[in-house]
Amino acid sequence: MASRKRTNPAKGPLKKPQGEWRTHRVRGKHDAEEAGRARPRKNAAARSAPNSRSRTPLQKHVDFFDTDRDGKITLLETYQGLRRLGLGALRSALFGGVINAALGSPTSGTPSLTVDANHIEAGKHGSDTGVFDESGFFVKERFDRMLARYDGDGDGALDSEELARLFEGNRTDFLGHLGSMAEFRLLLTLAGEDRNGRKVLTRRRLEEFYDGSLFHQLADEVRARRADRRASLYATVRRSLEELY
Repeated sequence: MASRKRTNPAKGPLKKPQGEWRTHRVRGKHDAEEAGRARPRKNAAARSAPNSRSRTPLQKHVDFFDTDRDGKITLLETYQGLRRLGLGALRSALFGGVINAALGSPTSGTPSLTVDANHIEAGKHGSDTGVFDESGFFVKERFDRMLARYDGDGDGALDSEELARLFEGNRTDFLGHLGSMAEFRLLLTLAGEDRNGRKVLTRRRLEEFYDGSLFHQLADEVRARRADRRASLYATVRRSLEELY
């Protein structure tokens, strides 16, 4: 019987059967797919849901405007967010331009009109209340001190006069002072409640503003009001048609 010829390992590797190479290729593709699934998604923190524990309160505050959860807030997203909060088209365009112009470059580290939500703490300005610390976390003790100092009548809310004293008490620079006034006057427009013929920011609304949940709640309220108005309009038109016919 003829002996089988063996390949000398010193002269080179043994040639694998075709089937074994095919199995190797399939296994390699499978391993690559598994590695891809295990790899963390880019901007995973930016794509986290509102109020996610991975976000600071200051980040949650601006995440409302980041509709595609890519960590970047464009002029259009700011405009659309302000519209969802109930502002008209003209004021949304005006405030949107000012907000992105003020925060785009500091948060992006380069001249930009797009806000980087992941570095929003870099957009903190002078003359602010100090309720957010340098990392963007809400400091409850500072919040309580602010209300105790500026809520002159002790009604648990700040009206326009008390807000004016707050602006003056925290003033350290001109531009930051203007920024604080603009922010709180906009907040008073969006979240102010009528009390005895004057608009006030209640303690509850202010705390929701600082913990990052306010804008989502306001948008829900605006959406409900718009739905009620549409329903009322529909009912009015329907009654008119019924009376006509």
